[in-house]
Amino acid sequence: MSLHHHHVDWKHLGAYGAIAVIAIAAGALAIWSFIERQSLVIVNEPLPKVTVVTRDPNSRLAAAWVRLLTRAELSPNLVSIDAFDEAEGVVVLCDSGAVPARLGHAIVIAGAPPAGHVGPFQLAADSGMSDDALHLAESASPVLARLTPGTEVATRRGPVALLKETPHMMVDARWRTSARAAIMHLDDGTSRCVWFGFDPDSLAAADDPHLLLLIRTAFRWAAGQPVSDGAVGAPAVAAQFGPEARKKAREERFAFSADRLANPRLLSIRMTNRGTLPLENPTVKVWLPPNVSQVELAGDLIMKRGAVLRADPDETACSVSLRSLGQNEDRVLKLRVVKERPRAAVAER
Repeated sequence: MSLHHHHVDWKHLGAYGAIAVIAIAAGALAIWSFIERQSLVIVNEPLPKVTVVTRDPNSRLAAAWVRLLTRAELSPNLVSIDAFDEAEGVVVLCDSGAVPARLGHAIVIAGAPPAGHVGPFQLAADSGMSDDALHLAESASPVLARLTPGTEVATRRGPVALLKETPHMMVDARWRTSARAAIMHLDDGTSRCVWFGFDPDSLAAADDPHLLLLIRTAFRWAAGQPVSDGAVGAPAVAAQFGPEARKKAREERFAFSADRLANPRLLSIRMTNRGTLPLENPTVKVWLPPNVSQVELAGDLIMKRGAVLRADPDETACSVSLRSLGQNEDRVLKLRVVKERPRAAVAER
C-alpha cells in the first residue's frame, strides 16, 4: 500500500483568504451603507408661523401685507402691538413706531424701519418714490434661492421708504431706474432680518410667482430653515455660484434639496439629474441654520464618494459638489453639525 503525500499550496490558500476578506469587507460596507440610509429620515418642516404687528389694527399697509403673505401660503396672524406677547416664528413690523418688547431672532420689516435698534439691527430710510419695477440681484442669496437671476417684478410708482445702505447689508433687489435698495437681508450670526421696501398694493400683478417664491424663501431663511440653490458648470464657475452657472442648472434640469433630518445635528443634501445629459460639477449651496458655524460630510464612503465640501462662513453657508451626475442619477449626502455658536438672549426693548 502506497502512501500519497498531498502538498498544500499556501499561495492558493492566501489568495482564497484575501478574497474572503474582501467579500466580508464588502458585505460589512453594504450593511453599514444600508444602516446609514435608514437614518435619512427627513423632517418635513412647515412654513414658519408669521405674526404681523401694527400700532393700528385698521392699518392699510398691515392689511396689504397680510393679503400678500396669505397669497404666499404663509397664514399670517395680525395683532396690535398692545396685544403682542412673545415672538413665535417670524415677526413682521409694519409701522415704524411699532417695536414689541420681545422680538425673537427672526425679524421682517415692511416699509419704513423703526427709529433706533430693532433687536440687534439698526436701519434708517428716507422717503421717496418707487420705480415701475423691482430688479432682482444676480448674485447668489438665501432670499433669491431658486429664482432666475435678474428677474424683474412690475410695480406701479408710488411713495416708499428708500433705505440708507451700509456695507454689511446684502441687497437682494433694487428699483430698476434709481437703483435704490428695495429688498435687503441681514444676518449677525444668531438673528436674521429681512427688509421689504415696496408696498404690496403697488404690485402690477398681485400673484407674481417670482415674488411669492421670494417671500416664502425669505421667511424660511429668517426662521432658520435650510435654504438651498444649485449650480452646474466648469469647477471654477460652479464653485463661484455666478448667475450663468445657476441658470445652467435650471436649463439642464438639476434637481436638489437640503432638509433637516430626525437627528437635529444632521442635514441631508439630495442631487438628481432629471435632464438628458450628464451634469458637470453639480453643486448645491446651503444656507445653514443661524446658530451653525461649521459642518462636515457625514455618512459612509459610498455616500461621500467624490463629494467636496466648501465652507462659506461669511454667509453662514457651505457648498457641496460632485464631479459629475449621470442621467437619472440620484445622490443623497449628509452634513453633520460639528460647531455651533451660542444664541444670544431674545432681544428686549
